[in-house]
Amino acid sequence: MTAKQELPQLQLSQTSNLIGTVSLFVALIPISLAPVLVKLCEREIGANAVAFHRAWIATIVFGFLSGFEAFRSQKSDEQPIEQKPLTRRELALLFLMGTAGATYSILWAWSVTQTSIPNVTLLSNMNSLFVGLAGYFLFGRRFDNRFIIGMLIAVCGAIALELNEVQFDTYQILGDALALLTAVFIATYLMLVERLRNRFSTATIMLWRCGITTAFLLPVLPLVENRLFPYTGMGWFFIIFQALFCQVFGQALVAYSLSKLSSGIVAVTLLLEPVIASFFAWLIFNEKVSSFDQMTFVVILLGIYLAQSSQSAIKPTN
Repeated sequence: MTAKQELPQLQLSQTSNLIGTVSLFVALIPISLAPVLVKLCEREIGANAVAFHRAWIATIVFGFLSGFEAFRSQKSDEQPIEQKPLTRRELALLFLMGTAGATYSILWAWSVTQTSIPNVTLLSNMNSLFVGLAGYFLFGRRFDNRFIIGMLIAVCGAIALELNEVQFDTYQILGDALALLTAVFIATYLMLVERLRNRFSTATIMLWRCGITTAFLLPVLPLVENRLFPYTGMGWFFIIFQALFCQVFGQALVAYSLSKLSSGIVAVTLLLEPVIASFFAWLIFNEKVSSFDQMTFVVILLGIYLAQSSQSAIKPTN
């Protein structure tokens, strides 16, 4: 391929990377607001019940969106790739992706009851390391030095942000293990979505993810929660708002960004979540943000900038 032919392809990749980056940063707003909304919802119901209601409401929304896409494709002359028969491998990947998404939601909610929130935040945010290691050892991906340095800086900043509040006690070892396992399943989910985006739309992927989460939680919920439904209108408002804003809008944008960016870049950028969550906690609950926390915010941003500006951030176009 000549240099003149490579230039338009490079420009296309850079444009796609920019669109994916913007989508991901927008998605960080509803995703970072989710813990605050869960905290408000837990005044009436538990974390597992919140996850269940988020999942079934989002399943209905993505079901309508998938149906609309199917209807529109019937009116189109071009047959979309999703109309081709599904292979067993594709069905298996969809099921595994939905299972990974459901599992990390359940593990996260369980870990919160077994250890402290700072421990959960710290350990579950290690998913970027698992994505990098799995990409290198399992899929043979090679990352340039700028990306590796940026990822390590961002991870160290995220660790420093929570380290002053983390307490590793023997009675919390189960919760800590669950939080670390959550990071493994988050990494698995991101890598599977990245692979599925070459074949399926965002609505289809999220329909499987939310539908499987609903199916997983439905039989378990009565065993782990005393109250299944909010008892006030305000409680239902927070549930519905969280489902539409955080799950439908936020998680869908993350899935969309994985069609433009690699799962490694997405995982590193998501390390910004506790930073934005701290801002919302300060704004809504008047929680203090120390000067040390502000310094760690800058470190995380620096690491994300280095990773985002590396050559590894550019995902080849198909």
